[in-house]
Amino acid sequence: MDLEQDLRNVSDDMLRTLDQLQFLETEKRSEKPGTPRFVKLAKEIEKLAAVVFQQTATQQTLAVASHEAATEGADIPTIEEMPATRDVSVILGEWREAERRLGASGMDSADHAKAAADVRRLREEYHRAYQSESA
Repeated sequence: MDLEQDLRNVSDDMLRTLDQLQFLETEKRSEKPGTPRFVKLAKEIEKLAAVVFQQTATQQTLAVASHEAATEGADIPTIEEMPATRDVSVILGEWREAERRLGASGMDSADHAKAAADVRRLREEYHRAYQSESA
């Protein structure tokens, strides 16, 4: 298990999940309460909140492991200084799949809102990863 890679991955995952949560919550705020779409968005937000809770537990475990490693003399860089570990081809594949889901989902569905958030997030991640590999 590579502690640095795990720290970076779980942090990246957390930021992606929080981006999705923000996007869906913003969508829900513009929806009339009581509508089926409002209920679908609320359910999707609840699912993502559970994912965030699991991610925070993983982060805590990794934080303890990093403290132990630092106590033993390891020089661990900040998460921001750690290189992104996802290959651009993987990100691109996920981005294409998100675009397909976006096109296949109804405009007023939670699936559409989630797919739109995924497209935005993956486009930004691809751009950052591509710039990193090109440098």
